[in-house]
Amino acid sequence: MADTTTKNAADSAGVEAKKTVKRDTLIEIEKKWQKDWQDNHVFEIDMPEDDSVAPEKLHDKYPKWMGTFPYPYMNGALHLGHAFSVSKIEFATGWERLKGKRALFPFGFHVTGMPIKAAADKIARELEMFGPDFIVPEAKDADEDELSEKVSEMSVDKAPKAGEGFHSKKTKVAAKFGDKKYQFQIMQSQGLSNEEIAKFADAEHWLKHYPPIAVEDLNALGCKIDWRRAFLTTDHNPYYDSFARWQFERLHEMGKIKFGKRYTIWSAKDGQPCMDHDRQSGEGVAPQEYTGIKLEVLDWSDEGSQIVSAIPELAGKKVFLVAATLRPETMYGQTNCFVGTKLEYGFFQSADASEVYVVSDRSARNMSFQGLSPANGKTVKLGAIGGQAIVGTRVNAPLSHYKDGVYVLPMDNVLATKGTGVVTSVPSDSPDDFTTLRDLKKKIDYYGIKPEWVEGFEPVPVLSTAAYGEMTAPAICEEMKIQSQKDRDQLAKAKEAAYKEGFYSGTMSVGDFKGESVQEAKQKVRDLLIAQSSGFAYAEPEGLVMSRSGDECVVALCDQWYLDYGEASWKALAEKCLGGMNTFGDETRHQFELTLDWLNQWACARTYGLGSKVPWDPTYLIESLSDSTIYMSYYTIAHLLHRSLDGSQPGPLGLTPEDIDNAAWDYVLLGKELPAGHSKAKELEQLRRSFLYWYPVDVRNSGKDLIQNHLTFWIYIHTAMFPESEWPRGVRTNGHLLLNGEKMSKSTGNTLSVRESTERYGADATRLALADAGDSIEDANFEEATANAAILRLFTLMEWIADAQSALVKSGQSPDESVQVNDVALRAASSPFTTIDRVFEAEMDKLALATGAAYEEMMYRDALKSGFYDFQISRDWYREVTAASGMHPVLIRKWISRQIIQLSPITPHWSEHVWKTILGNAMSIMDARWPEDLPAEANHAMLTAGDYIRKMVRSVRDAETAMLKKSKKKGGKNAAPTAEFKPSDPKVLDVYVAGEFPDWQENVISVLRDHFDASTGKFDDKAVIASLGQKGVLKNKKAMPFAQEIKKRVALLGPTAFDRALHFKELDVLGEIVPYLKKNLGYSEIRLVDLSSPESDLSDAQTKAAENAVPGEPSFLMANIQ
Repeated sequence: MADTTTKNAADSAGVEAKKTVKRDTLIEIEKKWQKDWQDNHVFEIDMPEDDSVAPEKLHDKYPKWMGTFPYPYMNGALHLGHAFSVSKIEFATGWERLKGKRALFPFGFHVTGMPIKAAADKIARELEMFGPDFIVPEAKDADEDELSEKVSEMSVDKAPKAGEGFHSKKTKVAAKFGDKKYQFQIMQSQGLSNEEIAKFADAEHWLKHYPPIAVEDLNALGCKIDWRRAFLTTDHNPYYDSFARWQFERLHEMGKIKFGKRYTIWSAKDGQPCMDHDRQSGEGVAPQEYTGIKLEVLDWSDEGSQIVSAIPELAGKKVFLVAATLRPETMYGQTNCFVGTKLEYGFFQSADASEVYVVSDRSARNMSFQGLSPANGKTVKLGAIGGQAIVGTRVNAPLSHYKDGVYVLPMDNVLATKGTGVVTSVPSDSPDDFTTLRDLKKKIDYYGIKPEWVEGFEPVPVLSTAAYGEMTAPAICEEMKIQSQKDRDQLAKAKEAAYKEGFYSGTMSVGDFKGESVQEAKQKVRDLLIAQSSGFAYAEPEGLVMSRSGDECVVALCDQWYLDYGEASWKALAEKCLGGMNTFGDETRHQFELTLDWLNQWACARTYGLGSKVPWDPTYLIESLSDSTIYMSYYTIAHLLHRSLDGSQPGPLGLTPEDIDNAAWDYVLLGKELPAGHSKAKELEQLRRSFLYWYPVDVRNSGKDLIQNHLTFWIYIHTAMFPESEWPRGVRTNGHLLLNGEKMSKSTGNTLSVRESTERYGADATRLALADAGDSIEDANFEEATANAAILRLFTLMEWIADAQSALVKSGQSPDESVQVNDVALRAASSPFTTIDRVFEAEMDKLALATGAAYEEMMYRDALKSGFYDFQISRDWYREVTAASGMHPVLIRKWISRQIIQLSPITPHWSEHVWKTILGNAMSIMDARWPEDLPAEANHAMLTAGDYIRKMVRSVRDAETAMLKKSKKKGGKNAAPTAEFKPSDPKVLDVYVAGEFPDWQENVISVLRDHFDASTGKFDDKAVIASLGQKGVLKNKKAMPFAQEIKKRVALLGPTAFDRALHFKELDVLGEIVPYLKKNLGYSEIRLVDLSSPESDLSDAQTKAAENAVPGEPSFLMANIQ
């Protein structure tokens, strides 16, 4: 029994091994060449050693290319999304090498900022709570949530304590890791042992653990990275630390970094700004600035009065409902204000001891960080009141036409998550306000309000526009037929239209700034409200922002260091830089333009996390997106400075971090003179030459989400630091990567790391699927089925090339003889080219040209289609059409060479193996060149001939079908298909070939040509009809359909469509493909009939069949052999 079980297990293993033998063979090949490339330093690219050429002229003599990818953050292993963006530069590096350039792909690792430090602190807290075995006490879900929050709030080392009023929210980490509540659980899901996880309580361990894994994974993917130039950010690498500090020093001196009070997204828990890379969710969300409108309570509603009287702290104080508005200029038209009846509001003490604000808890928390409460970051809540209790309260509306006050009314859909929960109402300008007020007036009893609260409060003209007059909202609602405040979709469109028209085209109709444009008056009205103490500046996040420490962020008004992005003269330089860059697509350029329009001051320092210290204020660290703007320049010299990620191993020049002071950086990167007698002048000169050779960056590729921050910062800082000649030349962005059509998520199990993919499918199959995933700014899709199919495609093609190479060797030994190796049949190498051969050659040229153009535009799916899929289809067709005679060895040799080269940027391991092992080339495919024998354009005549050959098979089959239908129709409903022709019986085909076009067709074309305007691409149809009538052509029923067909061709191809002359000898081509036609169509005999020959003696049936033949479109007659 045991023997049987063992045998079954062995048999099962054997079957499984057979299933993966092709994949395993390819992976073995990949590992072999990866080692070979590393051993021979193939991807270590240096500048040329030619002192006879000035550094700034080296580019001309020795073309270079440098592509970069935003260094990944090292708080985990690389996933397929990383690989997708990396692949764009990786494939481009291969393409640029094929063009003969020194192509450099450097890589670094980002560890600046909060994520690593925050995660390390979590592990430390969890060790303290649960011990080294991470045993969590059994608890109910609610208790476990409380415990999890307690862990996150425990103070470790110098981590800030939790802020008041913090409530945990589900973030993208929760979405990513599902029910993993603790950091140790997330790491356990990555396969780490508890013993190993404990080491991650030290932030430095993250820096040692993940970067080497990333190097291994990218090497296993076959990336052409020069690892000598790799580094870690922060002060863990003293060389990079020096570079980052120098950069900030110079920006500070230039006035690009300033200090002052400004609004910023703030984490109370962390006690510092929460910038994009510090967030679990809400990346790209910025502060939204409002005007807080103070609506002083004149008379409380009956219910409200009872609640207020029960709160002694309100006695003797002014109480204001505070509304947040983006349209202060419209306050002249207030008719009431709205609250949400289901919302709870609080009475909050303001910074003025005599004033109390009624707002939502969330907005009060924001206000507390903006100097609007008694103490910074703390709210003083005196009591609470429901929205329904406020309804009917009379308030004073600043600037309003209604001086005796307006009433608080109920409104559906008032949000607690936006603004203060109190909404001003200007029904002349706001469609939402107009429809709500109209609804209330119509249904007083339904909404439980009193008539006097709404009667007499009519919309007041505030501003005038050409499109809608002085009553914008009523006009738009009537135009769009909006009947109720419940028409949310229509109201959203109406609001956008009203606000856009009002802001850009409106003129003030009333008030202190009557006659001025809305754009001019907006700020003036805001300033007036603030000056009269009727309003104040208020800001909150545009949307929900969660920090990596689990804190819901607010907007704080605080003193901080910031980069003055958006400053007019600097913005103009950034726009100029963008204008000169290749963005590889209009949408990417458009997104940059939008970002440049809104981006302004950016907080660039923090107090918590990892990083380099701000040089002039070392209590701060440089923010993670601010030390990452010009590090591409560091790549140009990193390999000469150090040879380890942390800089502990000095580079070949023996320079120490102390040697690279500000004066050294000024010389190396800015070209400033070194101080006289500098001890390292010779070594620094080498750095300077290397920088000048490799800069500027030729292309940078990234996910599209970085346009709104990093990539735009990258442009800004380059324009500030470097001359225009060293500004970036190109930037390309891609969409997010889906996996099998679904968003990648660990909680659903739909995820794939780089390592998992290369182990499952191999490197080249993974790379091929990445290339096939998509190239636009829209989201792409990695299909595992594509990767799996690639294994079979590559393996099968490799075997075929091996057979073909064996055949080519034999052909070379016997050039006058045909050769067959398995299914590779070659005719004599000494034989002349036929038309079919020249067609195949033209198609190869066409596809190679298309592949090169696609690579140049970084459109890798297109390159894969033309250079791999269509290239094989062309070979398959050639093999089929020459089956009787054999393929020409010269063309097969060319096809194989081009196929390998065309695929090499995408599947380098496969290409290297076939190139060297099978073909026997001595040099690496990495040193191969793009074919130099490619013509400027493919032979159009031969491409036309190829289309003609392919069309022949379809035309004969169509003729057969038509003949059968006609015969059946003649025979009646129950007749056999035909008594004259049976397709399954032995048959013969006559092909009638015409030497010239019928006169009537020539006349039609002549008339069309005479009445065609090439400048507009249009025909003068009236003149065409008249001319055809004069020539008597209209009598032919075929004339007008023919004319319409020619017009369609001209619309598609342009004036060249008038020329219908064949650029190949039709009879010669048909003579060559007779064997092919016989085999594909099943004819025993095919006879070619030259209608231009005087010897043509045709029967009546043949004459009738030949009537429709024209050059390029023969006619046919089928018959069974008697």
